[in-house]
Amino acid sequence: RGKRLPPDTAHTHEEDDMARHRSATALTHAAPVDPVMVGRARDLLERAHVLFDNADGVDDDVERFRQLYLVALRASGAALAVHEPVGTVRRRTSNAWTRIGVVAPELAPIAARFAALSPVRMKIESGIIRTIDPDSVAGMRLLVLDFLRRVETMVIAYEQGKLGAEAPQIGATA
Repeated sequence: RGKRLPPDTAHTHEEDDMARHRSATALTHAAPVDPVMVGRARDLLERAHVLFDNADGVDDDVERFRQLYLVALRASGAALAVHEPVGTVRRRTSNAWTRIGVVAPELAPIAARFAALSPVRMKIESGIIRTIDPDSVAGMRLLVLDFLRRVETMVIAYEQGKLGAEAPQIGATA
């Protein structure tokens, strides 16, 4: 024989069903999706992919590294497009890598890696760095591919109204 609850704390099956329904409804109700933000994010991702394809065709390792960095910047713009609605006041910095760490903490570690590579890109563009080890370029390519995959997953989650409603499964597709 089970312990009886006092009448004011007893739950009925109907109350349990209502609670389950509220919980399920909260998960299925999508967050509002702004088609302008989706368009901006998709455009930046498309540009990133074009630049990535171009980088793969470049023979010069230094130029390939620079282009791969620019691919990551385009992808960061796509991530920011779905996290920073038009008209929002930006934080104190215009640095994309820092902003990503604030608005998309799940991307902060990879954004920090790109931030650490910013001086390399600047030195390439100013002519200070003229050679890069091919293994470094290969590592950069893998890092960029991982970042692109994560950002694409984020944009898909936003399009489906799931960004912010629940944690997206990074790398999973719908």
